[in-house]
Amino acid sequence: MSSLTTAIDILQCFSSERPELGVTVVARQLNVPKSTVTRLFKEMLHHGLVEQDAKTRLYRPGPLAFRLGALYQAHLQILDLVEDAVGELVEQFGLTGYIGVLDGTDVVILRVRQGSYPVRFILEPGYRIPAFTTAIGAALLARFDDDTIVAMHPPVLHYETTDFSITIEDLVAELRQARRQGWTEARERTFPGFGAVATAVGAADGQQTLAFCLSYPTNARFDEQRDEMVARLLEKAERIGRGAGDPYWRGVHAPLVAPPAAGGRPATGADL
Repeated sequence: MSSLTTAIDILQCFSSERPELGVTVVARQLNVPKSTVTRLFKEMLHHGLVEQDAKTRLYRPGPLAFRLGALYQAHLQILDLVEDAVGELVEQFGLTGYIGVLDGTDVVILRVRQGSYPVRFILEPGYRIPAFTTAIGAALLARFDDDTIVAMHPPVLHYETTDFSITIEDLVAELRQARRQGWTEARERTFPGFGAVATAVGAADGQQTLAFCLSYPTNARFDEQRDEMVARLLEKAERIGRGAGDPYWRGVHAPLVAPPAAGGRPATGADL
């Protein structure tokens, strides 16, 4: 077994469940001598493939590994990454997942992944709905600054299907909170008996900003799983966003200033 092969095997030992590892654990997992793992860790540390915690002496992937991963993800379309993430979420929770984009003040459904849970409400790709009523729409609107949101909407917004109304002041307050926490929730605003949790990701290279969500029946079973759904949603959004160079997920957390595009249509992620 070559040193390069062993070094690759060492990197593959790391995971989200085990982000830091010691020499003994890696040597046992790979069935190689501890002296070999120690030597390779030192070389990988020197080249930035791993870094070492000064207190615990454990190793974790280093800056070079991160940059290589970011370069790889930059060649993938955001939509491909989000589709994979939604598929994993749907498989884990059995719910329906959606991917959408903002078009003016509406959200348009791009992709739908149906889950195994028997109670579901399916929106087909191409379905258009006012963004302020939906979790994915709110996740996209939260990417804009307050002044832009106010300019995009009337003083009072109303959705006849569920008789849901909200003032622009309350909407702006909700979107500020969403911007801080990185996710949104809409319960029975779009359709009776259903809610959703959502987040959004963009990229540094001008790819269109996408939002994705899990839609769930508003019953006790999924109320109990809500925190876990949100955690998994944020985990995947941060991974995609950081890899794609999205300023929000790289820690800036600044709203985008999005003046109306030509023709009066507010700018979407594709315009920025």
